[in-house]
Amino acid sequence: MKLDEIIKDEIRRSVAFFLDFTNLKTGSRGFGLTADSTKTPERASIASVGYALTTWVIAAERGILPKDTARRITAGTLKTLLNNASQFKGFFAHFLETETGKLYGKAEFSTIDTAICLNGVITASAYFHDKEISQLAEAVLERVDWGFLVFEQDGKSLFHMSYNPDRGGSYVTDKPGFISQWNNASEQRMMYLQAAKSLGPMQARKLYAGFSRNTGQYQGVQFIINPLGSLYAYLCTEAWLDSRRYLDPDGVDWFENLRLAALANRQFCLEHAENFRTYHTNSWGISSGDSPHGYAVFSGEPCFGKPYHDGTVSIWSAIACLPILPAETSALIEYLYTSHPQTYGKYGFFSAYNLDVQPPWYSQSVYGIEKGCSMIMLENYLTGLIWNVYTDSWHIKNALKILGFKQKRIPDIST
Repeated sequence: MKLDEIIKDEIRRSVAFFLDFTNLKTGSRGFGLTADSTKTPERASIASVGYALTTWVIAAERGILPKDTARRITAGTLKTLLNNASQFKGFFAHFLETETGKLYGKAEFSTIDTAICLNGVITASAYFHDKEISQLAEAVLERVDWGFLVFEQDGKSLFHMSYNPDRGGSYVTDKPGFISQWNNASEQRMMYLQAAKSLGPMQARKLYAGFSRNTGQYQGVQFIINPLGSLYAYLCTEAWLDSRRYLDPDGVDWFENLRLAALANRQFCLEHAENFRTYHTNSWGISSGDSPHGYAVFSGEPCFGKPYHDGTVSIWSAIACLPILPAETSALIEYLYTSHPQTYGKYGFFSAYNLDVQPPWYSQSVYGIEKGCSMIMLENYLTGLIWNVYTDSWHIKNALKILGFKQKRIPDIST
């Protein structure tokens, strides 16, 4: 199968995952909620829902689903988010019961998982041009009380990461309440776009300026790093935002930053290829995901502290780099598809694999956030669909203006 055919097949199989692992039961209080993974269909992830809402856009545009069917699923999902999904001040619980929308266990109310969901809401509203969807989307977006999670520290405005009122709840280490803060460059940058309108220019710009821009190097070129050096944290915002078009208020080119980060991640694997059989020119990618020992968050240099990795290649995060590193990622996709058919199944590529354990390990799991992120980036590589729909939406154009982003020329990523 040629590369173009593999990519399109991966997109179709990704849509199949969301169809099979989203609650599409008419009348269910959890209609539209998507499982965190194939391992836990009873547990929905609110971030997976954001990717699912984006999936219905891709499915409609490609004719995988009739547009009216995609519109109906989208409207039903938005009704669930507005009326049934567990939330506090507009921030959704990280995990929900797939059938009911109720809080799953003692999950926290998460800013980043809510933000990923809201990116799906914005994308769906911008694509369908449907009165009902637009009204429901606005109600969900307007309900979020961004100011609730803003605080001052050392003269900087920051967001708390999450909130959990339950003693003994997820991520609660002492007293219930606010949990940690977004004080470094990571996957949270979409939040500043979503919050800009409600917080106003002065507060929005202070928040955007508040997180640290720690730097590392790739072949002598500095770029802004995330604490773990994880591909997902670099890819998350750029899956939706076409940052090829803009420089931020300080002149940062986040698309180029992502390219350097992806190159550094790949180079880190190559530098450790002598010690790990899984790493080589066509097999690289360090991120969060499945591993021989369960779900793990791996890190590669440059990062804060000592990198943690065990030879596990994060397939999904590597293939998501296709619009960023076309040549390197194309070679990886073709290699895995032809030389390791165990990495490909009913829903396309599995999460990860590792040849450095005995017997060699191949994940048999799919996670909603992984499959969603990689699918969006493959679609962006082929057509730019999600980049265009999201970035051209009035929500995001207005936010970019409020924050002071400046337009720039779009580079050609086809070579």
